[in-house]
Amino acid sequence: MVRLNKHLKDLGICSRRQADEFIANGYVLVNGQVVTEMGFRVNPDNDVVTVTAKVDEAISEFRYILLNKPVGYVCSKSTLDGKNIFELLPDIKNLTYAGRLDKDSHGLLILSSDGKFVYSVAASEFPKEYMVRVNKPITKNFLIQQGNGSIRLDNKQLKQAIVEQVDDFTYKIILTEGVNRQIRRMAENQGYIVTDLKRVRINEITDTNLKIGSWRDLTIQEVATFL
Repeated sequence: MVRLNKHLKDLGICSRRQADEFIANGYVLVNGQVVTEMGFRVNPDNDVVTVTAKVDEAISEFRYILLNKPVGYVCSKSTLDGKNIFELLPDIKNLTYAGRLDKDSHGLLILSSDGKFVYSVAASEFPKEYMVRVNKPITKNFLIQQGNGSIRLDNKQLKQAIVEQVDDFTYKIILTEGVNRQIRRMAENQGYIVTDLKRVRINEITDTNLKIGSWRDLTIQEVATFL
């Protein structure tokens, strides 16, 4: 037996937080009967769980977007700093970004018109993976220093990171925090200059088929991984 809200999440219908709202509002049926009890448990093998059309309406109220940001675009709604990412996106009310990529970086960026979702993605310690190319051969000591949490930026001790060398000039790094221009400054701390920086994963979200400058809607299942 599992909680109904967890079962709805496991089915990929919504997040557990959203499931609680749907249950409270009477949008969820178990074996044809409306259930509004918080903590209600179901047997996934025997019970038939369905939702009303109100669930689709509630989910479609917000947009959740994955953008493959090109180099040269800024995460801003202003045009003062040059081209901004919203030039690449549809005109969606209240759309904003959940975390930034600087102008010289490229890769995956999540945006939404759901303010709670944006805050959850930006403020939480979801892992983000980057491919980084630097201006000179990578040393073992450099990799150690990038990952061991010994570097301080903005009077803050950085957390440990997962770092793995790819080739002589390239490494991948997985962070769970987001200090301004963190990867570039971490490399500079050890006398290196980042020549290319690409974000390839946010939490469980990757998309090697999404072309540079293109976007797509996140799936319900992808949205649920952040909530």
